[in-house]
Amino acid sequence: MTQGLASRVPLAALVRPSGGLAAVVGLSAALLTCAPVAAQAPAAGDLVTLDAIHQQWVQDTLWCGQGDVHASYQDITLRCDEVEVDLATMRMHAKGNVILDQGQARIVCSRMDFDLRSKTGTFYEVEAFFPPVYHFRGQEMEKLDEDHFRFHRGTFTSCDLTAKAPPWSIEVQDAVIQLEGYGHFRGAALKVRGVPIFYTPRLLWPVKRDRAAGFLVPSFGFSSQRGVYIGNSFFWPLSRSFDTTLFLDLYTKNYFGFGSEVRWAPADHGYGDLTDEFIWDRTTKRWEWKANGKYNQLFPDGYTLHVQLQELSDINFFQNFEGTSFQTGVRTLYSYFNLARTWGPQALTFRADHNQTFYTDPTSGATSEVTLDRLGELEYRLRSTRIGSTALYVAANGLMDEVQVDKSATLRGRYGRIDVFPTLSLLTPGLAWLNITPTIGARETYYTAQYSTDHMQFIDEPVSRHYGTAGLDIVGPSLSRVWTEANGDKLKHLIEPRIEYTYISNPGGNLDNSTSSPIPVFDERDSVLVTNQVTWTFGNYLLLKSGPAGSRQVASLEISQAYSLSDPLTVARQIYDPTTGATTPLPASQKLPLDVWLRISPLPTATLDSRVDFDPVTHKLYTTSFTGGYTSGPTGLNLTWFSSYDPTGQVTSSQTRLFFAIGPKGAPWRLESQIAYDLHQKELLDHRYVFRWRGSCWSATVQYHDYRIAPYQQRDYRISIDLTGLGTFLDIKGGLDSLSH
Repeated sequence: MTQGLASRVPLAALVRPSGGLAAVVGLSAALLTCAPVAAQAPAAGDLVTLDAIHQQWVQDTLWCGQGDVHASYQDITLRCDEVEVDLATMRMHAKGNVILDQGQARIVCSRMDFDLRSKTGTFYEVEAFFPPVYHFRGQEMEKLDEDHFRFHRGTFTSCDLTAKAPPWSIEVQDAVIQLEGYGHFRGAALKVRGVPIFYTPRLLWPVKRDRAAGFLVPSFGFSSQRGVYIGNSFFWPLSRSFDTTLFLDLYTKNYFGFGSEVRWAPADHGYGDLTDEFIWDRTTKRWEWKANGKYNQLFPDGYTLHVQLQELSDINFFQNFEGTSFQTGVRTLYSYFNLARTWGPQALTFRADHNQTFYTDPTSGATSEVTLDRLGELEYRLRSTRIGSTALYVAANGLMDEVQVDKSATLRGRYGRIDVFPTLSLLTPGLAWLNITPTIGARETYYTAQYSTDHMQFIDEPVSRHYGTAGLDIVGPSLSRVWTEANGDKLKHLIEPRIEYTYISNPGGNLDNSTSSPIPVFDERDSVLVTNQVTWTFGNYLLLKSGPAGSRQVASLEISQAYSLSDPLTVARQIYDPTTGATTPLPASQKLPLDVWLRISPLPTATLDSRVDFDPVTHKLYTTSFTGGYTSGPTGLNLTWFSSYDPTGQVTSSQTRLFFAIGPKGAPWRLESQIAYDLHQKELLDHRYVFRWRGSCWSATVQYHDYRIAPYQQRDYRISIDLTGLGTFLDIKGGLDSLSH
């Protein structure tokens, strides 16, 4: 045993007396001598640092340590009870509570043989953790190189190994795993709480944070529409910015399907995906297909690109085939291309779109379709901008486009349109509590075609429409008062009346919204409502300013009503008395219903919104609505209720929708439900229940959905289980639409 060397020797060993011995060992191959010899210090990356309570040199190059051993070399640190290091070969043998850390990986074992130079070795009775979430426990493990490991007779899982039977695990006879690569398992048995549920002689699985090519877990289920089905998918990352998933589905009831999902991110601030699906219907002997995709990209200099694709061959087929998973009730498909640039208050946009709207007769089930195509449109917008140092502000909107319309067998056509609409406003230098803003504008629209007299076809004759607009906004006089609480919070009460006058002139020549107007209607630009009305609003607002949370509105009450200075706003009606069978006429009115709107938000997580409208002639209830919600972590409640009334005040429609989620804080489960109920007809319209459970290394979802609105009644279910680190293990979904309600 050598003690007390105070200078560096060829092995660069520094040894202190027992009771706190330490050694710093270089990589020189020279033999140890007792005489001090000058030598250059080895590079920092070539140093092995050793520390132990007791240590000795057994041979010239064999160092032994016992008791609270600590060792480090480059990115490796070791703790154990006993260790032997051969400094000539850099091989290490350790035993007793061995803990080896390398980067984020940790290996705990009873003993090990390890080569410091190659950083490879064998571990016995081992428990190991590998990033990001993987664990292994078994009899033997070999570290083959920097990222390859071989396991013998053990358990592989992403769960915590403190329990003898983790929630899920794969028991293997032999396995070779590459971190950020793949795991090759032999004799693999999937276990749940130690109970085997699936065995395979071979298993290949990605073991990595990043994307990896391979087959995904098969999915299967049952549907009364499709029968029993089984499906599988293959994921293929083609590059760092492009990947695809190919899938194949087999059904026992006359269907066969395949498709793909493609995702790409070619540049910063750019992302897109495209999903296509093809279904072979053996009954009709035809392929049905659908495609959905989107792409969004931000470019320098204020350019933005947005693209969306929604297309399918037959909406009724997919409505029946997919059930409630096909966005039940959605009757519009919309595809578009939108390229825009903004600079300052200006924006220039080029767009093209394709809009399909489907109408289904609930009695016959027949479906009709309206198609509107914007073949190309260039639009310019100028936000309200001050003119020099004056009090005048100008805004403008203009476009040129070409559209194509298919509304019926005869009403089909293609025409161009030019629309220009500038406005000018004056910001009057009034009092702080009173604002008066007058506005004037003019609009000119030119069409290359027009409706025929009966609106059944297009005539290739141009038509122009022009009209003027005017407005006046008066806000105030406003009154307010502020209260300051002891904690510094401030509460402000604001009373603010508002009067808005709106005028739109008659374009003349039946060019308004009348049924005899020759103006072809494509979107809201083509509809003009001749207006000469005043809307008054009396508002009460309560605002709270609280420390770093800032200001928010905690309550408001608004009462408003519109009054026409020319034509009536409501038509003449009849009140029918079912008891006597008599009818009472009601005159037209220059007023719209009186609107009372109350909003309360006592907490940032709680809201209450209530609205009541009164008939302008009978002064009875016209409509009522209520919305209230509260959230607290995973628990939440939202209730919506809407009712409408006839002129006598009798309910004609009343529906409510309830959403609630229950998930106690810290609990692993959450229950969600959505229910729609017709209070007037006393029938359930739609209800969905979702139960989620999140364990330490797995999660499960059970969902049931019953949609009862004709003609698309559906009952669906879905059960899925996800294993952390492995992905979706089980995904069962199907339909129960053949069951009676």
